[in-house]
Amino acid sequence: MPLNKTIQKQYFSITEVAEEMDLSASQLRYWEKEFALLKPKTNARGKRFYHRNDIDVIVLIKWLVKDQGYTISGARKAMRKRKDVAAQMELASKPQVENGTVEQNREELLDRLKSVRAELQALQA
Repeated sequence: MPLNKTIQKQYFSITEVAEEMDLSASQLRYWEKEFALLKPKTNARGKRFYHRNDIDVIVLIKWLVKDQGYTISGARKAMRKRKDVAAQMELASKPQVENGTVEQNREELLDRLKSVRAELQALQA
């Protein structure tokens, strides 16, 4: 590790995250109970520490609930679908000769993404 590299903070307190996201700490604690993906680390005294991955999940939840108008259960379903799509995208990004050409995989992925988008739009309506 080079000595001139700056150290970046890895974990953030609930207060820091709440202020940054313009949310209350109680709202973040509630979301922890409702969304399985949101699991901050806690110390022996119960103080929460959020990692960058947790903050990414919070950004997604906030966007779904606050900006898009999803209910908590609707946001949970949408996130589950997004997780499935992300896994499919990862598989499709790797060239697989035995399953066909890369172009065929991309077309299949595009079709899946379109169907998920339609389902999300139906949920939103």
